[in-house]
Amino acid sequence: MGGPGEFIPPDSFEWSSAMSETLTPRAAAQAAQRRASDPRASAWVGASAGSGKTKVLTDRVLRLLLRPGAKPGRILCLTFTKAAAAEMATRLAKRLGEWAVAEDTALSDSLLSLTGEKPDAALRRRARGLFAEVLEQPGGMRISTIHSFCQSLLRGFPLEAGLPPQFALIEEADAAEMLAESRELALASGQLPQAAIEAMAGLGSPEDFAQTLQSLVKERERLGAAIAQAGGIKGCDAVLRRRLGLPREGGESEALLAMASAVDSEMVRAAALLRQSGNANDRDRGAVMKAWIDLSHAARAARWEEWCSIFLTAEGSPRKSLGTKGGLKERHEEVQALMAAEAERIHAFEEERKAWRLHAASLALLALAQPVLEAYTARKARQGAVDFDDLIQAARGLLHDPGSAWVLYKLDGGLDHLLLDEAQDSNPHQWEIAARLAEEFFAGLGTREPESIRSIFAVGDEKQSIYGFQGADAAGFARWERHFEGAVTAAGAEFAAVPLNVSFRSTAPVLALVDAVFADGPARRGVVAEGSVLTHRADREGQAGMVEIWPLLTRPDSAALQPWEVPEEPVAEDDAEALMAESLAARIAQMVREERLPARGDRPIRPGDILVLLRRRTGFSNLLVRALKARGVAVGGVDRMQLVEQIAVQDLLALCDVLLLPEDDLQLAAVLKSPLCNVSETELCELARARTQPLWWRLLEMRGSDSNAGRAAEWLAGLADRADLATPHTILAEVLGEHGGRARILERLGPDAADPLDEMLNAALTYEQRHPPSLQGFVQWLRRGGAEVRREAESGADAVRLMTAHGAKGLQAPVVIIPDVGSGRGEKPLRWEESAPPLPYWAPRSRKDFFAPAWTKLMDAETAAREAEENRLLYVALTRAEDRLLVCAWGAPKEGSWYDLVSQGIGRLEGAEDIPFEPAGFGAPPSASFAGPLRRYATAQTA
Repeated sequence: MGGPGEFIPPDSFEWSSAMSETLTPRAAAQAAQRRASDPRASAWVGASAGSGKTKVLTDRVLRLLLRPGAKPGRILCLTFTKAAAAEMATRLAKRLGEWAVAEDTALSDSLLSLTGEKPDAALRRRARGLFAEVLEQPGGMRISTIHSFCQSLLRGFPLEAGLPPQFALIEEADAAEMLAESRELALASGQLPQAAIEAMAGLGSPEDFAQTLQSLVKERERLGAAIAQAGGIKGCDAVLRRRLGLPREGGESEALLAMASAVDSEMVRAAALLRQSGNANDRDRGAVMKAWIDLSHAARAARWEEWCSIFLTAEGSPRKSLGTKGGLKERHEEVQALMAAEAERIHAFEEERKAWRLHAASLALLALAQPVLEAYTARKARQGAVDFDDLIQAARGLLHDPGSAWVLYKLDGGLDHLLLDEAQDSNPHQWEIAARLAEEFFAGLGTREPESIRSIFAVGDEKQSIYGFQGADAAGFARWERHFEGAVTAAGAEFAAVPLNVSFRSTAPVLALVDAVFADGPARRGVVAEGSVLTHRADREGQAGMVEIWPLLTRPDSAALQPWEVPEEPVAEDDAEALMAESLAARIAQMVREERLPARGDRPIRPGDILVLLRRRTGFSNLLVRALKARGVAVGGVDRMQLVEQIAVQDLLALCDVLLLPEDDLQLAAVLKSPLCNVSETELCELARARTQPLWWRLLEMRGSDSNAGRAAEWLAGLADRADLATPHTILAEVLGEHGGRARILERLGPDAADPLDEMLNAALTYEQRHPPSLQGFVQWLRRGGAEVRREAESGADAVRLMTAHGAKGLQAPVVIIPDVGSGRGEKPLRWEESAPPLPYWAPRSRKDFFAPAWTKLMDAETAAREAEENRLLYVALTRAEDRLLVCAWGAPKEGSWYDLVSQGIGRLEGAEDIPFEPAGFGAPPSASFAGPLRRYATAQTA
């Protein structure tokens, strides 16, 4: 954020957002920030990106602490991430530490800037003593994430919450393993309904069922309550039938038989007239109709698709022409009318069949999911374990218990002030917890002394609500503002709604582009309210800034394939994605090598100044990391990776499989071909050809021979002998170290394989800390949990950072690059009907024959919500940029893509210019072909 700037006495005018437009951006921002941090009023702060949200939050806590009689333990601040909590705690400690040792003049200036009021000696004494007072507070200031708060709350009242006193919080990988074990045990028990198992087996893979169960885990309380409200699975059947417009009894097969039986004499007549037509196609159609009509009713039902194909197109809509005019002559209108009526009847029934299929799939899922989730819950209870969702649910239940007032009082004597950070990302249950914590704040307020003011404070930005996939309620920020405003004003207390729209982060060109992107068109949805205009004001006036939109990189023509020429070494990739990675890496290398930042003292650009943001994780990130490393540019790697998806890790897992079961021919072949053994294709073919025994036994025959296969046999046999005794980490460390596996893998796969290898060793240590150290258990644990590795962004490291826009929330960088890698998250496997009881529908992915109107309606609403969230994610990505922003894409232009929306935005800016784009000038591959000029909008340094 910028410096303190000019002082605006708060009593010189009554603050208002309208008046803020007449002030300089910094003066307006300071006035709004001071109003928001005023401890005498509850406040709801809408803070645009870069407007000083954390500063306002810190200032408010400081001003609360400065009030006479204020107790640090009665102030609770809930943040969205651990990093945000740590940042705020650090800022508070720094300010309080400075106050403790400051001279009178410096302390008075600091307090004057904070409060807008000249401090007296008592206030200075109070400020100096706060550092020691907070230090003596058990556990320090109460600043934590909502999950950490719930965990500490439940630790204090486990029995009241229905939890064992020594409950253990399990990580996501352990929870996933526990769910998988519960699923397998339930399926093996024979207690699950066989009809439901058969129905699910015919609709998707075991992985699909596992993913759907994972989605239901987060909604298990809601699902359990809905099933109970419906009266069990049988009641769910009745509810689903009613909602889908289906009869109370029977099923799809009975409805189909009735439909096939209902073909009447009119169709017999139509078939006869078609067979008499002068057109061969008409006669063929009539013959097919007669053959089908002559079947028994059961046979008709079995061949229903044949009857449908006569009347409906491949897309399922009624055919427009069901007989030729020339062939039928005067009978044409009669035949057409008869056939059209049947086509409509069939079409209506096919729509009903979608409902039948959706009903059967959803009911089968419920019948299987309920006992599996119950088994999962029971398994956790036996082990005294809770997952992260349990923390929220248990805390919510505890606080809504009639006796919770005593619980609240016991929280260090109660709470006086509740502060919520990133409130736009709270889900409904988290809002309920916050509401319960603050419920007593404004009850009987008039009977208290003025010094005992209690307050609620929330800061957030609906434009940055991007965690809908985690249950975040974007509309909740405004809805709960109305709730708390009503409660506060009804108690006669003061409530302030304060907007912050002055950016201390970004230069004017970046902010101008942001405003232009969301000024019109589909980009506004979810970001800008109807009838409103998005306007950011820049504090960094006169500072150099620039936005650039590269022309599209077109896809190169595919070269002729040479299928039998297997390369011995890795070859350069020449598809558009790889060419973009190479081009972008070359441009970044040029920036670091040659360019400067005028707004930062004209210093050179460093690798740590550059942040590359991706809409989603794809192979592009690995390509870019590899290209940057090849050019000697320091890069921090990707922020997250699925460990089991990395090739180097897959080689090690294949080795573990072989050590556990040497007769696994496929995995043994994979290990032999991997860098660990370097057996050639020819050697492997010789081993595998004309054998009557497992590949392992053929390999052992090669022991002692001077070949890669012989050396591999010797090494694998020795390793297999120790597999039952050594720990997973010991085995992997020996493979990568003593055997030279790390060097071999890096030589084959490149330096970007180093991180997955290190994380594999870390995963083995983590497993051994939590479980008995068996190799089979480790392999099963790793594959079931997926082992997602997350890296906290190190903004101080001098290396290019690569992460998703979600991961970059709360971060910023002088130079931000956004390669548009395509759309984000796909469709959800479940869609919930919100009316009571709120039961989910489930349909196999991309099966349009399950898309009943009820499903389509929910799908359309979900699509609209997803598009709105994608727009908000674009807003977050664009506003991470401080000085410079670069956007690029490759392939065919896609309407509504980020690249398209940003291109439209820069087209609305007066002063944006087209510049010839010469990628060869910064070292892009010669085969990289870009269509058109570069678009640039920039301002020079004048400050």
